[in-house]
Amino acid sequence: MRPKEPKVGVLARARSLLGLHPVTRLRRAGRGSRGLVRCTLVVLALTVLAVEVPSLQARAAGIAGGPARLRVHFIDVGQGDAVLVEAPSGKTMLIDGGPPESSDRLVEYLKVHGVSKLDVVVSTHPHADHIGGLIEVLREFKVGLVVDSGKVHTTATYERFLSLIDEKGIDFRLGRAGGDIDLGPGVEARILSPVEPLPENINDCSVVIRLRYGTTSFLFTGDAERDAEDAMLRRGVELGATVLKVAHHGSSTSSKPWFLEEVKPAVAVILVGAGNPFGHPHRVTLMNLAEHTDEIYRTDTHGDVLVVTDGTTFQVSTAR
Repeated sequence: MRPKEPKVGVLARARSLLGLHPVTRLRRAGRGSRGLVRCTLVVLALTVLAVEVPSLQARAAGIAGGPARLRVHFIDVGQGDAVLVEAPSGKTMLIDGGPPESSDRLVEYLKVHGVSKLDVVVSTHPHADHIGGLIEVLREFKVGLVVDSGKVHTTATYERFLSLIDEKGIDFRLGRAGGDIDLGPGVEARILSPVEPLPENINDCSVVIRLRYGTTSFLFTGDAERDAEDAMLRRGVELGATVLKVAHHGSSTSSKPWFLEEVKPAVAVILVGAGNPFGHPHRVTLMNLAEHTDEIYRTDTHGDVLVVTDGTTFQVSTAR
């Protein structure tokens, strides 16, 4: 059925919220995909949205009965992290929620994308730039499960986050290496870090997740720093990923060359705020990434970044 035309002015707003740019890159997924020939596609789907948003199940099923698709949204929340995963099954997972000041933007983004409930919310670690926006998310959406690092942190933000989980009776579980997250058939979501005993450094307690769908894989690293990266390398966990969510907003404390050599990402995405006072992303990290990946996307430059995959090929779209 042909979608209704959006009202005047709505398309521009929808385009911004949906995190799509009319040009995407199509590539074959899998390790060793660097250097493959790319072709440019025109994305016509931008006109389909403002009045009616399809269900997540319909969106995941693809067009005209085509291959089921997994969508990963790297949401521009300023200086913070927020990643939405839409699985082919229709299940959803939100990894972090950005800072408190971006919570309204995050909630609106989720609603525009047809999210009415979240099967899983992951709090990678208890810093406010990762969990601040989750408080409003817990208020606005039905949440099935919260996965948390379990690192003790006595800030008012983290205490309010835990209180809301308790008040709403949301299932709660600690994220530990070796654990799995259920996102439905065909999708593997494995927790790679942390392990007990938890390190003193809160960033190194980050819940690190490797997501795989077909030959396409994603590595979500929270704010994991060098010690956490080295610990995963020593344990010999599978780190290879098509798409890397760059740790700690591109800080010099993360993304060491030997770690990137093991990941071998075709695409790296940095969630970072424009003009932030921390100097993120660091120039050394950018140089390291440039030596180990084909494409680098930044939310301060590109806005929202969307990766869509059928498990074999993948497309990257940006808001600008």
